[in-house]
Amino acid sequence: MGFAIEPMRSEDIDEVVEIERACFTMPWPPSAYKRELKNPKSTRYLVARHYLNSKQMLFKPGLEPSSISRRSGLLHSLLPFFFKDEEGNEHKRNENPIIGYGGIWLMLDEAHITTLGVSPQYRGKGIGEFLLVGLIDVAMQLGASWLTLEVRVSNTVAQNLYQKYTFKEAGVRKKYYTDNNEDAYIMWSDEITKAGFREKYAQLKKELFARLEADGYLSANTDASAPLIKPDDFPPEEEAEPPAPPSVIATQPTYKEVHGEE
Repeated sequence: MGFAIEPMRSEDIDEVVEIERACFTMPWPPSAYKRELKNPKSTRYLVARHYLNSKQMLFKPGLEPSSISRRSGLLHSLLPFFFKDEEGNEHKRNENPIIGYGGIWLMLDEAHITTLGVSPQYRGKGIGEFLLVGLIDVAMQLGASWLTLEVRVSNTVAQNLYQKYTFKEAGVRKKYYTDNNEDAYIMWSDEITKAGFREKYAQLKKELFARLEADGYLSANTDASAPLIKPDDFPPEEEAEPPAPPSVIATQPTYKEVHGEE
């Protein structure tokens, strides 16, 4: 049993939407993800998967699964064997479930984290950080210089994670979340092409992998210095007309406005 980060594929969308509905009050419709996946030059989406039943050896031989792993496996076994999408179509549930997801848009040299969510019963196990690392790896390979995102002002757990990876508050979007008119903090990372960021990031990634390995969630031979995801891992898709960025992104403050000239 173990966790893995993989490119999101079209067949994953129904599971992703199911998780999103459990996480957020304003979930994206499946059609939004289908369109995003057709624009691989400007978007990248990832999923975290829990391998409960796989012939692939992801972990140290003989490693006993933790009590958390056993509980997670039990939770999944109690879920319906089939589930229905929003159109009422019935689908067989994957025996190795998706437990989280995230995505980025690339705009010039900026990578905008559009979404990041973890299934409620899997929170507190490092999956959100695992996904964030995957997104940072992807942003680096796409040639981005910075990452940016919005986060609810009340979501201190997420803010603490982002701050750990150098994100800083750069402004506020008033009443950004229409479900309750909550404000959003705009956050920017340090420049990810600089040696200072890369050294800090490499250390944080190494520490995360060590924790996941100790908990029985990651293979002992996983190389923390290698990207979690490589460009060739993403399935080729026919390029569709790129979606127009929301107006809120167009008003995003620049890195220099946030950090000043160096």
